[in-house]
Amino acid sequence: ISSQPEKPFPTRVENVKRLKSGEVFDVFVVGGGATGAGIAMEAQLRGLSVACVEQEDFASGTSSKSTKLLWAGSRYLVKGLCKFFSPASLWNPKGAWDEFTGTWNMVMGCFRERGYMLDMCPHLTNWVPIAVPLDKWFVWPPPFGYPPAALGPATGLYVFFFKFYDALSNWSAPGSYVMSASRAKEEFPQMDTQRMKYVCVFYEGAHNDARTNLSIAFTAAAHGACIANYVEVRRILFDDSGVACGAEVLDRSEPGSKPFEVRAKKVIYAGGPFTDGLREISEGKDIKPVVNGSGGTHIVLPPYYCPRHLGMVDMMTSRGSFLFFLPWEGYTLVGTTDVKTKPDLHHEVPEDEIQYLINECEKYLSPKLQVRRRDVMSAWYGIRPLALDPNAKDQSSASRDHVVSHHPSNGITFVSGGKWTTWREMAEDAVEQVLERDQALAAKSGPSKSLETPLVGTGRTEFFPEGWHESLAVQLSQQCDLAYDVAQHLIRNYGTRAREVLGYAEEGSVKGSRSGLYKHYPRLYEGAAATTGYPYLEAEVRYAVANEYAVAPADILARRTRLAFLNSTAALLTLPRVVEIMGDCLGW
Repeated sequence: ISSQPEKPFPTRVENVKRLKSGEVFDVFVVGGGATGAGIAMEAQLRGLSVACVEQEDFASGTSSKSTKLLWAGSRYLVKGLCKFFSPASLWNPKGAWDEFTGTWNMVMGCFRERGYMLDMCPHLTNWVPIAVPLDKWFVWPPPFGYPPAALGPATGLYVFFFKFYDALSNWSAPGSYVMSASRAKEEFPQMDTQRMKYVCVFYEGAHNDARTNLSIAFTAAAHGACIANYVEVRRILFDDSGVACGAEVLDRSEPGSKPFEVRAKKVIYAGGPFTDGLREISEGKDIKPVVNGSGGTHIVLPPYYCPRHLGMVDMMTSRGSFLFFLPWEGYTLVGTTDVKTKPDLHHEVPEDEIQYLINECEKYLSPKLQVRRRDVMSAWYGIRPLALDPNAKDQSSASRDHVVSHHPSNGITFVSGGKWTTWREMAEDAVEQVLERDQALAAKSGPSKSLETPLVGTGRTEFFPEGWHESLAVQLSQQCDLAYDVAQHLIRNYGTRAREVLGYAEEGSVKGSRSGLYKHYPRLYEGAAATTGYPYLEAEVRYAVANEYAVAPADILARRTRLAFLNSTAALLTLPRVVEIMGDCLGW
């Protein structure tokens, strides 16, 4: 993955200028979340010319508000197996087999996509071990409503399942294992290990979702896609036969700017849970909604609630869903809930859902630990799309996977549903289906190359001529006399481009540290002393404005860095300084 040089990509200003140039693109993508940016990357890699616009910032919707896992679908697999081996399957064996094979194929696709992310994008991802505490030998009511599972702890059924889960990934993940209660007390001292029989541990992938989304968008741009945030679609353009041929858009970053037209041969909506709002633009207000929202609340707690090297999951909460308790960005992430909701880009976090998470996460923690409301440092509410295909004959159930739908008259395609892990698979499927319906584009297009294309940050650069490697953070720390926590942060977010970020430090601002061991680059939030706080640098603000399409302070605090997601109070305290730096860069 590090054999190729790191590709530069155009600035946002250059891309907006290109959008205004009158160029007719092969594909016009509406939506800059993980799926929309993924479609732009997929189509561009195939040799098509692509424009992609996002009305706010990349990942400002669902794609930045996930549980931060790249998981292969253990819950879907368990539920599929339980349902397949239930007595009800005997009444309709063919239907049961068809349903199970559908679930199996979806899960195997998740394994493939998880492997792609962990192998090809190592700077953005990592493996996280997740503990499954078992405090009873006999569980009733049985998990997933499957009576034999009640004996799972006593029979070792859960241990067998996780080994089977390891095997499905072709042993590419670290192997699952079992901890005794005494070992669990050492590894996870916050857990109430006195009542545990034993603890299973399995591995899933984890990532910083907003940074991953940005990397997908910048990878698309590096390969030639014309992609821009804060460009809003005002109306869809149609040719004489009623087929969509572009859009009228507005650059929202410039006060007083005027709408302009972008022409394209094919229009694709990738709005996630907000797809019906896009459909209203082209089909009118009287459309039948086909995308329902499932709201998920997450909270962030201080680091001392969870070890830095081990997470935990409750596979059967009081609501019957999963609840993860994970180390993330140095803090403790708890989530998620699963509540039906209407799609809303800026949904407030329900207080009762925060309290529910607080109550649930105490279930397996030591009684000596009391999770308090004031311990909640930040909270967010993400909306997952559950989609139907309005142009399909069978409307029986919302898809657990994803839906690609093609309007029969206006030619617009939309893709929705799915999960973070399968962003690339969704993009490939959407582009493939578009090409099946357009012979001219198919003749121009080559085969899919996305599965063998790493995201930006792994290639060779002037400062890292060998490309990405496991010791890159150490190398950066030594090269620049940089505090190791800052070096780790920069490598995990920028990969081999990390050294360029330091070049945006304000002249004369880099001082020696109090210890004299390293240079001190000004941080966005120092905390009580210059040696504490978060690893985010003021230089990142300047770099983000110049190179990463940052337009508003929220772009910095919520997505280029994750300070707002880790500590909302610290983000508010930092806001004036961010505005000051951005003002200097943008001439405010």
